[in-house]
Amino acid sequence: MRISTKKSRRIQEERSSPSNGRKIPVRKKTSQKIGKNRITGRRVLSAVRMTGKLGGILLIAAMILFVCIYVYNSEKFHLDDVAIYGCKETEPARLEQIVRENVPGNILRIDLGLLQKQLVQEKWIRHVEIRRVLPSGIILYVKERVPSVILEMSGQLMIADDDGILLDAYAPRYGKLDVPVFKGIVGKNTDSYGQYQEENTARIHHALNMLSEIESGSPDYAKMISEVDISDRSNLKIMLVDNTAEIYLGKEDYLNRFRELIDSDEYQKFKSRNISIPVVDLRFDNQIIFRGIRNVSGSPSN
Repeated sequence: MRISTKKSRRIQEERSSPSNGRKIPVRKKTSQKIGKNRITGRRVLSAVRMTGKLGGILLIAAMILFVCIYVYNSEKFHLDDVAIYGCKETEPARLEQIVRENVPGNILRIDLGLLQKQLVQEKWIRHVEIRRVLPSGIILYVKERVPSVILEMSGQLMIADDDGILLDAYAPRYGKLDVPVFKGIVGKNTDSYGQYQEENTARIHHALNMLSEIESGSPDYAKMISEVDISDRSNLKIMLVDNTAEIYLGKEDYLNRFRELIDSDEYQKFKSRNISIPVVDLRFDNQIIFRGIRNVSGSPSN
């Protein structure tokens, strides 16, 4: 005989079915384990990818290194041709000799800056541009110095450029240089001149600036000057084409002082009467001082 009640049936149902809102402990542990496995997989995959990238980078670096070693040692890049443009006074053969003596075989191993410094040591070269032409050539584009100054050195006329770099003894082949002769440089020969290059360059620059200032008043003014004494930068002295007077210009205001002399009635009177004027001093503002004035006969002028 089986006796059942509603209460016992309800108890069985409660035991057989989970209560609402409660998680089963077994299911919770399973989901946590799956999450941990996913994180681990992602980390492994990221590590594999990173290893692949590093491997690729190392492979590329190794290939580049191999190519560089090959190129820097290959006979295909050995210097063969040297082309030179722009030489007029400089011997191209001399420049090619300098290149071949200083190039380490392979043109890719050339120190262009060092080679350029060695080439511009040649007196006529102001600047040189160097270009590699693969696989085995070099081109030199040369810019030479231009003679623009005549210097007197121990009774000999020498030509130089605007920077006072001595180029050669003056010769007819250089054509007519319509410039005054500069006197008063430091050095009795080319070697001693070079020892004082900085000072000589400064003196020549100073004199050229003076001539440029005077010429700005009239192009004919500069043509009237035959000599410039640059021995004292604080007092430049000039001599005119039609007069033997030594004219003191001082160190500034050259145009106004020169113009004042040329426009002076007294100076023009002395010239017209053939009166010799050893020294004309223009260093004082609004004054022209004539020193040691004598007649052509040698007697003092009244």
